[in-house]
Amino acid sequence: MSTAVITNTFTHPDVVGALEAGMEMAADEAGRPVTAERFTWATAAALTYLDSTGAPWADVDVRHAEIAVARAATARGEEAEDPSDLYAGMRYSRMQVSAAVNAGVDTAAQTIREQQADDIDNLVVNAVLTLLDAPDASFDAVVDECYGGVTPEDVSGWLSDVPADSDAELDAQRADRIDAYLRSVGL
Repeated sequence: MSTAVITNTFTHPDVVGALEAGMEMAADEAGRPVTAERFTWATAAALTYLDSTGAPWADVDVRHAEIAVARAATARGEEAEDPSDLYAGMRYSRMQVSAAVNAGVDTAAQTIREQQADDIDNLVVNAVLTLLDAPDASFDAVVDECYGGVTPEDVSGWLSDVPADSDAELDAQRADRIDAYLRSVGL
């Protein structure tokens, strides 16, 4: 009798799609812009560590700059360089993706914010890994899958308790809360 283990693997576009969607989900649920450094650096770090698990921070810095240049070109309506040829045929196990995303989020938190990973970072990891397996998963599905017995409202509460990363972000959070309150009272 064979006890073969079936291992799913994911293409580079699969991983990038889950990473982008997970960052967007965490940003939306935390009320933060997906362009905040916590998300852009974690993305660059995860992609760098996917390529090379022991890469130095300088490699993450280069990847971050490349991503910023591509986003700026796209925002100007220009065609960004397409690196997909570099990754043609590449496949990654869930374990590889998990290791890269966890290391990327943790290292970015420690290097950029000089803190340990927090509830937003944890949601990023959980969302990316859930979306890797189920690309259409909602926030509620991520919570059901990863937070056993905790409600989406509980997780949202934890996210709102995470301090702002900068004064500008704190000001934006305050403005959003004031706007939400004014809408709730019909103003």
